[in-house]
Amino acid sequence: MMDELRKRAEALARANHPDDTPMLSPESMRQALHELRVHQIELEMQNEELRRAQTELDASRARYFDLYDLAPVGYCTVSERGLILEANLTAAKLLGVPRGELARQPWTRFIHNEDQDSYYIYRKQLFATGLPATLELRLIRRDGTDFWANLSTTTVQTTEGDNVCRIIIINISERKKDEQFRENVERIVRHDIKGPLINLFSLVQLSMVGNIDAAAKESFPIIMQGIRHIILLIDAAEPLLQMEKGTYTPRRKMICLHQMLWGIKSSLSVLSQQFNSEINIQNNITTPPQCETMLFVEEFLIEDMLMNLIKNAVEASPAGESVTVAYYEEKTGLRITIHNQGTVPESIRDRFFEKDATAGKMYGTGLGTYSAQLIAKAHGGHITFTTSDTEGTTVTVLLPSSPTS
Repeated sequence: MMDELRKRAEALARANHPDDTPMLSPESMRQALHELRVHQIELEMQNEELRRAQTELDASRARYFDLYDLAPVGYCTVSERGLILEANLTAAKLLGVPRGELARQPWTRFIHNEDQDSYYIYRKQLFATGLPATLELRLIRRDGTDFWANLSTTTVQTTEGDNVCRIIIINISERKKDEQFRENVERIVRHDIKGPLINLFSLVQLSMVGNIDAAAKESFPIIMQGIRHIILLIDAAEPLLQMEKGTYTPRRKMICLHQMLWGIKSSLSVLSQQFNSEINIQNNITTPPQCETMLFVEEFLIEDMLMNLIKNAVEASPAGESVTVAYYEEKTGLRITIHNQGTVPESIRDRFFEKDATAGKMYGTGLGTYSAQLIAKAHGGHITFTTSDTEGTTVTVLLPSSPTS
């Protein structure tokens, strides 16, 4: 290749400078040789400078690749007409589309239908003011799934005079999930607090209209238990958040199940009277036997779980029908059944333990059974149910009965 280049150079030299150069004196030849050497050095220096510039350009390109293409957030450039002009690898990955296929695609194609109006107003204000702005909305991936994103957008003018949007995309789905569940936990706590507060109010009313001394003797222990339950409900918010993430470890201790169930029956006495539904525990035993059935659990969480399930059973039970709570020791642990003659509506049977699964309850949140399942699973157990028009509904809680099970 070098020989070929030399031949081409000699041909150009002969064409541009015919061999009619006059004879030079020795001094002139020395001067010409000096000039040639200086020129050669200049060319070598220029060549070195070009190589250095190329090295810096390569380094700059590598930095650009790291900062733009490999950035942990998505970058997009969108034209004023709403077409994607450029996107980095992270943006393409977030949207589930090969980067080469993003160019000239409408940006709004990837915005959730329910958030299109919000984005339209956001974009209009952005171009009107020229000020940076942020927006949280849902983006749609190529496979149809969506995720929550935070968009930070600025408008700039290109060298050609066109207005474009520079968009930074950050996936905030986990944060949104945490926020949503925190709201759910607050709803759970509000929902669970309401029952004890109603009971406390009713008991105070009974004490005021009846024989205050006699009523106080019977009512105040229940009132104190209700107050304790409310305080512990507030403390349960953070554990429920951790259970949602699967990171909670219960603070276990040995408890007597029978005593717990009788305490729950006592706490729900006002409610059961309102619904005309008696709560029977193990064939309506009136005095707790010597405690033989022990559970190694976090006491309040299991109490709250059973309180919710039994309360739901009372509210779902037809007037005059009893709610039966029974428990059985098995090799793998303890089985607790809660039965009432009511029927779970068909509309929620397939999602009985999911969030917001509720039907027919004026103040139902659909979070009671969901939180109960969370608590059971945190203790290594689980909850199931059966329901039919003839047999009613039976909720079954399976829990380990000892630390080793």
